[in-house]
Amino acid sequence: HGYYIGYKFQRGLETLDQAKRDELKDYTFSLLYELYDNEVQYTQDLYDGVGLTEDVKRFLHYNANKALMNLGYEAMFPATVTNVNPAILSALSPNADENHDFFSGSGSSYVIGKAEATEDEDWDF
Repeated sequence: HGYYIGYKFQRGLETLDQAKRDELKDYTFSLLYELYDNEVQYTQDLYDGVGLTEDVKRFLHYNANKALMNLGYEAMFPATVTNVNPAILSALSPNADENHDFFSGSGSSYVIGKAEATEDEDWDF
């Protein structure tokens, strides 16, 4: 969905004069910096304790750049800080064999579980 809305945004920009384009670009980057600062704080709160903050921040950088590029703008972060773990990117790929976002309820596959009756010994740990 990011590609499509980015395309529509870029087509809309073409109808505006340069001053309005510059104003929208400044607003976009300003808003993204504000959102990024908020996400970094949230990320630190969640992931500092388990040592994953820097990995998550790489993904934040990657996502911010991707959003800007969808809108037709240059990346905010250098490539050196956007090197997301390939396993994470693969899991997010719509072309992956199985991709499921638990929180949004979307995915490319669905497996129906089988019900199995439990027995007393199932609970002997």
